Amino acid sequence: MQQVNPAKFLFLLLIPLCGLQASTQTMNSPYSVYGIGDIDFKSYNRTSGMAGTGLALSSNKYIINNNPASIAALERSFFIVNISTTGKSATYQGDAITAINNKNRDFWIKGVSLAAKINKSWASNIGIGQFSNVNYKFNGEQRIEGTTRVYTTAYEGDGGLNEFYWNNAVALNKHFSVGIKSSFITGTINQSETLYEPSLQSTIVTKQQDYFNNFRFQYGVLYTGQLSKKWDMSLGARYSGTTKLAAERSLTVTQDDEVIVEDEFIKKERFFLPATYAGGIAFTKNKKTTFSVDYTYEDWSALNIRGNGWRYKSGQRLSAGVEFSKQLQYWNKPEEQKFYQLGAVFNNSYLQVRGVPVKEYGITAGMGGRLGNSLLYSFSGEFGVRGTTSSNLIKENYFQFTLSLSYRDFLFSKGRKYN
Repeated sequence: MQQVNPAKFLFLLLIPLCGLQASTQTMNSPYSVYGIGDIDFKSYNRTSGMAGTGLALSSNKYIINNNPASIAALERSFFIVNISTTGKSATYQGDAITAINNKNRDFWIKGVSLAAKINKSWASNIGIGQFSNVNYKFNGEQRIEGTTRVYTTAYEGDGGLNEFYWNNAVALNKHFSVGIKSSFITGTINQSETLYEPSLQSTIVTKQQDYFNNFRFQYGVLYTGQLSKKWDMSLGARYSGTTKLAAERSLTVTQDDEVIVEDEFIKKERFFLPATYAGGIAFTKNKKTTFSVDYTYEDWSALNIRGNGWRYKSGQRLSAGVEFSKQLQYWNKPEEQKFYQLGAVFNNSYLQVRGVPVKEYGITAGMGGRLGNSLLYSFSGEFGVRGTTSSNLIKENYFQFTLSLSYRDFLFSKGRKYN
């Protein structure tokens, strides 16, 4: 029986538990000041070049987990370790934007995961990914009621939430598979307000820390079938119910470096994630050319989450993509060597500020393939526009690249030989 080295396998198993610590935080995200920050529902895997369109897609060699049921298609007796990274360069427009703060860039490790096909029907996948990001800094003025004093005010926020997950999928038969993704969402959001009064030369700093955590479950189903000798079709659906995130808030206040309140527990809070419904369809011609469309609806409006000048409304995301696969014959069996992708996305997001919805448009292109016998890669780029300059808001023009690397090896072979 062929087996992977136990020490190497244990090392790979531990990677998802520590991978995101290498991410950096230098970019100001102007819309991350609201709620729990910028919630990232994008998929960072082989489907990135198709604008993340993958609810109806699966692969026997890549971890495609847009749909919890998709990993059931993985090849038996192999394990895969995947790491996904992104880099982003953005240019901002708006009344508050100057030549000093109109450009920025950043880099993240978006996720690390490990998957294996345990037996003929069951596949399992564990990992960690970034769920939301808070990173902003801006200045203003604040007048103290009843006085003529004007304080120069600086606001700053950082942190965000991560998602630790365990995804399991079962192939019920040749055509149907089902899956469930069990997640633990946790993290801390730090926000500070600094008041400075020039005449008194006095500085007051208020730091607020919110810690969130709870479990969340997603359910998926995938159908694959043959329409004709040339055409295959697949249908995918995903659902997650309303989830309550428990939160605790603490406060620290200092004046001129003297601590007035130190890490004092203020209150317990809660934040809800919405019920989400998503579906996708894909058509493949001659096992080489795939056309795919996804639609996602997030029922934020039912939660009535709002603040001063902003609120969460129901969000919708529509994406489409095409993939061209280049294959060669090995031992009378087609084997993919490279693939090329194009995609487009429209996101009518969950956030509305000053009565204006924050919308996003993007186009993508990508490619990938094999780097030797055990290493796979996928690379994509996305040009997009987010937000608007109307109502004194900020418009973001960005370019983002995504690189995913996968290491694939034997888990066990039970005496079978593989090429």
